[in-house]
Amino acid sequence: MPLDMDIRSAQARFEQYAKPILGAFASAAIPTGEQITPPMLVDALRQLFALLGTDVSTWDPSLPPDEPERVGDIAIGLLMDLATWAERLRERQAKAAMELVAVSIAAWVIAQHGQILTLEPIVNGLAALANTRSEAAALYPLAVLMGQVADAAAAQFAADLDSIDPHRPWRILLINWGITATRAHSPQEMTRAFQAIRRHLPADARAFFAEGRQQVEQGDFPDAVRAVMIQAADAIEHSLH
Repeated sequence: MPLDMDIRSAQARFEQYAKPILGAFASAAIPTGEQITPPMLVDALRQLFALLGTDVSTWDPSLPPDEPERVGDIAIGLLMDLATWAERLRERQAKAAMELVAVSIAAWVIAQHGQILTLEPIVNGLAALANTRSEAAALYPLAVLMGQVADAAAAQFAADLDSIDPHRPWRILLINWGITATRAHSPQEMTRAFQAIRRHLPADARAFFAEGRQQVEQGDFPDAVRAVMIQAADAIEHSLH
C-alpha cells in the first residue's frame, strides 16, 4: 500500500470532508464572537491549496527562501484549527481527514527542504495511517516518512520545555516511529528511530526497549529485526548499571 501524499489528492480529501464540517457548523448556529470560523478556515485553505498546487520554481523570486516552509506551516496550522472545529461539531471522520491532509502538507514541506513547525495534526495523521496498515511492506514507507518528519522537526526536540507531558506531539512521533519501523521489519529505520529515542527520550527509553524486546521475542519477526531490538535493549540496560 503506497503512500498517496500528493497535493492534488490532499486537496480532494480536504474538499470532501470540509463539506460536513461546514454543514454541521451552519446547523449548530454557534455564537462565534471573535473566533475564526470554519467558513473562514476553508476559504483560507482553498487559497493556500491554489498556491501549493503550483511549482515552487515559478514563485516570485523575491520571496525569502523559507517561503514554502512558511506557507506549509500556515496551512498545517489552519488544518489543525479546522480539525478542532470538527471535533467540537462531532464530525470525527472529518477531523481525522484534516489530519491526514496535514500529513500530505508535511510531505510537501519536506520535499521543499523546509522545517516542520506545527506537529500535532501531523502526528495524529501518521498514527491513524499506521493503524490502517498491518503488512511490513505497507508500513515501511510510513516509517520512512515518520523519520523524515522527525528530521524536519528536530529543532523542537532541542527545546523540550514540557518534558513531563507524555502527550507532547514529538514524543509520540518518536515512539510511533520506533514501533512502526519495527513492524515494518526495517533494521535501518529501527536503528535511526532508536537513536532518536535514546537521545531525546531518555526517560522513556528503558520501558520502550523492554517492551520492544518482549514483542520481538514472542512475535514472528525476522532475525535481523530481533537482533537490532535486543541489542538496543541490552545497551540501555548496561547504561543504567
